[in-house]
Amino acid sequence: LDRHCLADGGRDDIFALTLALAYEHGLAVRASTEPARRILRERGLPAVDHPFVDSFRLDLHDKSARFADLLRQLPTGLSEWGVHPGFDDRDARTTDPDGWPVRHADHQFLVSPDAEALLRRQGVTVTDYRAVQEAWTSPGRTAAG
Repeated sequence: LDRHCLADGGRDDIFALTLALAYEHGLAVRASTEPARRILRERGLPAVDHPFVDSFRLDLHDKSARFADLLRQLPTGLSEWGVHPGFDDRDARTTDPDGWPVRHADHQFLVSPDAEALLRRQGVTVTDYRAVQEAWTSPGRTAAG
């Protein structure tokens, strides 16, 4: 669970409600603020270790080079990158006139042989929330963590 771009919202009461709903429905929670991440860790649940990277906040100029630099400097632990891959086609330009350049630049980097080679060289494991979800629903997990 998350509030999309707002993640946990930075409010303890909202996060507590989100956490209760997550336990009730067997869903993982995406937490962005340090207090929320600390709560997850105290309960033995996975939480990102580093600040969130949002591809919409990266400059389009030399974006691939910036992604590569971020990968080279990636610290050990669980990191979260919000990337928004998309095509440069008529549909993209029509449905997302302001965002398609970001999406296209993300896509170009993510499918590039250079990115694949860099991930391998740096020993980075790319995952999605399925692994986080599995940790949340492992046998013996309770609402108390």
